Amino acid sequence: MLAEPSPSWRYLAARVDDDQRHTTVVMGIQERVFVMQFWAQGVCMADGSTDTVAAVAGAVRTWQSGALVRQLNAAWPFVSFGGLAEAHERGEAAEYKWQQYYEDSRQAPQLAGLHSFIAVAIHEPRLRSLLPFTSHGVLGFSRTVGYPFSGDCPWVVPLDDDRYLVKASDGRELGVADPAGSVALVLAALDEAT
Repeated sequence: MLAEPSPSWRYLAARVDDDQRHTTVVMGIQERVFVMQFWAQGVCMADGSTDTVAAVAGAVRTWQSGALVRQLNAAWPFVSFGGLAEAHERGEAAEYKWQQYYEDSRQAPQLAGLHSFIAVAIHEPRLRSLLPFTSHGVLGFSRTVGYPFSGDCPWVVPLDDDRYLVKASDGRELGVADPAGSVALVLAALDEAT
């Protein structure tokens, strides 16, 4: 276990890791609480908090021994996880995110302007193999499903009237088009990058 660098007056933290996984534990300031995150493959897979040191040690041991998130939660119910974590474990994170974005793109504020693009892009196998993500209302793609993202894929910026600006990973503007044309621009940029 390694102590995390931090100003001692703010919080105390620890990290347990190996080549595949790590667990972070941060101790509360004003109350006895240990806040935990369980990471694998560059992804926070689960989190939780407890006031019991024995539970911290048990949960860390369970996670670091290779347990799946559902097994971790069954052994330590204070730990929670979501569907994306299980999709990561199955190797289906990109597919899960595409489906989630497609289903939520009319309701989620960060996806509303991207709905028409997503509705076309979800049918393109080359795009579905990439992990989609948003940042400030802009859609990005990554060849890796964990952090750090690959950083070599184009970006899609929603404009008015169901049009999209496609930018290369270096920020160059590649063109403005309707959803189908924007998908074609993204695919061409991916071809150029490989």
